Amino acid sequence: MPKEDCKYWDKCYQRNELHLQKYNHPEKKASDTTKEEADDKSPKKKTITKRRSSEMETSNHTESKDNSDNKPQQEEKDKYEIEELRKEALANISGKDYMALLQKRIKLSEQQEYDNLLKSHEFIRHKFLVEMPPDFYAFWKFLEQLKPNLKGEEILKYLENQFQLLAVGPFEFLAGRFNQAKLHEPGDYLRHWRFYYDPPEFQTVFVRKGTGIHYGYWRDDPHDKESLLMARNDSTKSCEFEFIAANVFDAFVYYLDKDFQGTPFTTGTVASTKKSLQKFIGSCEVQLDPLDKIRRARSSKVVCKTFHRAGIVVPYESKTQLGYRPLIESDAELKRILKLFDSAGSNADDKNDEVKAAVMEKLQPIATAASIAVDECDFGTALELGIDLFCSGYTQLHMLISSLLVQAYSLLQRPQFIAISKAHLEQRSKGLNLSIFDLEK
Repeated sequence: MPKEDCKYWDKCYQRNELHLQKYNHPEKKASDTTKEEADDKSPKKKTITKRRSSEMETSNHTESKDNSDNKPQQEEKDKYEIEELRKEALANISGKDYMALLQKRIKLSEQQEYDNLLKSHEFIRHKFLVEMPPDFYAFWKFLEQLKPNLKGEEILKYLENQFQLLAVGPFEFLAGRFNQAKLHEPGDYLRHWRFYYDPPEFQTVFVRKGTGIHYGYWRDDPHDKESLLMARNDSTKSCEFEFIAANVFDAFVYYLDKDFQGTPFTTGTVASTKKSLQKFIGSCEVQLDPLDKIRRARSSKVVCKTFHRAGIVVPYESKTQLGYRPLIESDAELKRILKLFDSAGSNADDKNDEVKAAVMEKLQPIATAASIAVDECDFGTALELGIDLFCSGYTQLHMLISSLLVQAYSLLQRPQFIAISKAHLEQRSKGLNLSIFDLEK
């Protein structure tokens, strides 16, 4: 339908888009534009303005009415244009999942960080939150010399086939086993070969294949990396740990003498391995202290015995008796309270709320007293109770255990143990195959 001519024609001053679209106007020439600009500066401007004031008022009134009538149409038009822009934007990214691309980029960044960590021993500190002592690296060097024709994972396989011994954790890093592994959540690395009763202070390095017998380093502080004791535990029997050596060399010999079930065919291999080990130690520059010396030094700092029999070490001022105070109940009484789970027919994994409530009612005063002790700078009290409840094995107490350990480790400035304990309590397993690599299958 043809548009009407504007009644003001070439005299129209309207610039409204709707008005210009609705009515015809003459095309402006360059000379007209120049003339208009000259007229703007002319003294006649005022006369023209006065003469046409009434006409402009009429025009403005008319256009105002037009604008009012067309307001819904303009809103609809704007809405349409916005929708068209949205469709155009979607068309430009058609077939692309930008969240997937973002996740891929994040994983790529994480993979690059992981690959960089693999280039140094920083991987151990980053993934396991501890640093290894000198004797650990010296023992790996011994293994490389024991079978010089074997490399990396082949050395691990040799120990497994000959002695039913799994060298795990940081040994697997030295062997290169993590090089082609998939990325995992931080907690998976902290749970790697962490048996059911392993406290945060313990780190597994040897496992007798297919059993709960395992050996590892014991650290009272996560920063310790000198003169560490080696402990042994059988998770299928109890929560108790035994200190059996002051270095990994003696722990290996202890394993061959006590836990390795050899045959007449392996006697010669065991003897030659021990001989090679003694020869290596003789030329080794790493100082290897005897067990009694390191154990006595630690025993002098132990403030109390715990259910796992290793005791705990915290800063303690003997003159002011600041740092630790005994629990308000004896170990025997605490064990009697925990036995209520068993006497009620409940097991370590039972979710019976009534039994749990009865036990918690008796434990609450002990936990409250431990918290008061912490407020008065006796941090070891909360640590003792948390470790004892952890060693009981009852999953119903995991929330209480976590609160006690987080409180104690935080004030003792041992945050690495907080991360380890939390990761362990989240997925605590009684299984015997606790390798991170089995999560990839």
